[in-house]
Amino acid sequence: MGVTKLACKKSLNKTVRAPFSSGESIDRELELRRQRARTMLAQENRFIYSPEFEGMERSSAPLKAADRLLEELSYGDPDKKPRSKSDAADDETAVFLNWSASDPLLSFEQEQVLFLALNLARYRINRLRSRLSAETPDVKIMNQIEQKLELVEKIRSQLVRSNLRLVANLARKFSSSFGEVDEFSSDGSMILLGAIDRFDYSRKLRFSTYATHSIQRHFFRSWKVRQRRKERFPSAVSELLSEVPERDSQVRVCDDPESVVRQLMLQAKDVLDDREYQIVGHRFGIGGLNPDGQTLREIAADLGISKERVRQLQMKALDKLRELIDPDLMPVDEIESHSEGYNFDQD
Repeated sequence: MGVTKLACKKSLNKTVRAPFSSGESIDRELELRRQRARTMLAQENRFIYSPEFEGMERSSAPLKAADRLLEELSYGDPDKKPRSKSDAADDETAVFLNWSASDPLLSFEQEQVLFLALNLARYRINRLRSRLSAETPDVKIMNQIEQKLELVEKIRSQLVRSNLRLVANLARKFSSSFGEVDEFSSDGSMILLGAIDRFDYSRKLRFSTYATHSIQRHFFRSWKVRQRRKERFPSAVSELLSEVPERDSQVRVCDDPESVVRQLMLQAKDVLDDREYQIVGHRFGIGGLNPDGQTLREIAADLGISKERVRQLQMKALDKLRELIDPDLMPVDEIESHSEGYNFDQD
């Protein structure tokens, strides 16, 4: 009798503790699979296609070769500790904190192995995603996709670590302070990730060369913007004082600034396109175009573009004209002051 009561009590406890019925449990599991499938289908997966992928349809050798190479690079240094899966997932973020990473630059052969596997894995992920249904997802397909995504992230992280020292060296060349080195290095790391996704390994070029050109172009543009900002907005006290000339030393260099402006506009046709020439002429009332001058808003309405776009084209045109000016003949600020009194910020 006692045994029967104990068995009934255990059965009752199991019934009370069960949060879901069998039907609810199945529905919940299906919804989780659907959510997992929708996440996979929504992820962006760019790759560089190569015709040789078609002949590797059933071969796993390229992916295994990349996996072995990653292990060699990871364990090649005896002082290095093995990376766990969680460490590998955080590599892309954590590695940016150390601009002098110890990973050596990859050889050409190693780059080819990793980039082949990277793009082949992404190609196969796209093929698997085309067979994946968001309503009735196949768990086996989702597991295969996740396995390949993990390999893709490991390869990208290794490529970043191996080229991070390159980014730091380029950043130092364009920096004038320690703060700028860190800022340039951070920007360069983002450019490096983009270069990894765009690199076409089938052209048989070194990735380090491709990445160097991409990063240098970005750094040069950033450096030019910084220089222009420093010229327009001097920050140091000495720079501010140097912007204020002594009144006794002010000497008029040019006796006929209007003729210089006319001569400049004649040369402008060779360096400005039609729209830039039209904007400068209408804006400052020179070159025989609208002698009264126009505001940015009026020019924008005539050309059918935004006021901000007119401002950008104006500044671009003025930068080109500055290169034509002989500083011994007339300073740029005098030419601009004789352009019918218009300033750059007038709307």
